Amino acid sequence: MTREYEIITEGQVHKVVVSDDREAILAAKAAGTASVEVLGEGGSSFLTAYAVEKEEDVSREYLEQVVRRHLGLPWEILKTCRLLIREFCPGDEAQVPEEPEDGEGDRVFRSRDLLEAYIRSQYGFWGYGIWALTERETGAIIGKAGVTNLEWGSKENGEEEALELGYHIFRPWRGRGYGTEACEGILSWCAARGNMPVYAKTDASNEASAALLKKLGFRLTDQRYTEPGQRHNLFVRNY
Repeated sequence: MTREYEIITEGQVHKVVVSDDREAILAAKAAGTASVEVLGEGGSSFLTAYAVEKEEDVSREYLEQVVRRHLGLPWEILKTCRLLIREFCPGDEAQVPEEPEDGEGDRVFRSRDLLEAYIRSQYGFWGYGIWALTERETGAIIGKAGVTNLEWGSKENGEEEALELGYHIFRPWRGRGYGTEACEGILSWCAARGNMPVYAKTDASNEASAALLKKLGFRLTDQRYTEPGQRHNLFVRNY
């Protein structure tokens, strides 16, 4: 089975080959055409970066994301009333400010080299990560938010797999409800992809963050001291 789809992205028509035939996938790669391999139940392959178990798993939305990745364009995750939530892309680092509360991981989004590596390793492998929050009206990046794999120790909390919600609104845009809007959208995105619980970590002194999490339906489930005198809270939200 080999099918060719036409997908419109950024106003241009692009072809995507979907096939369970090795030679068709290799021919598409040689021609520089985006492709998706149909593996069959229990199949595995290294012919292309995109594969599905059966043809029925292929949707227009999925194919558009394949094309965007093929072209080096960021995936558009979702839209809210005021925000477009999308993957970061090279060049975005110029819009990410350094703020007093930043941790070591925040450097990734201010360095082009680190950001490019993050795009390859995080987005490319997992399909999710920390995304750019862009104001739909102006296109400005007003913060970042998304989901990553929980590093607290999910098995200790009775879960084999768990996601962690993270969010940060840059100072000039705080107090406008963007954090709530972004997190509600991301939680809806998570819910549509399964009933896995979502966690969130905060510094115990961050009352504003705790209040937002409770507003979003999270509850406190664990506490931990990570450094002398520094306590972190773990919240969970079940669907």
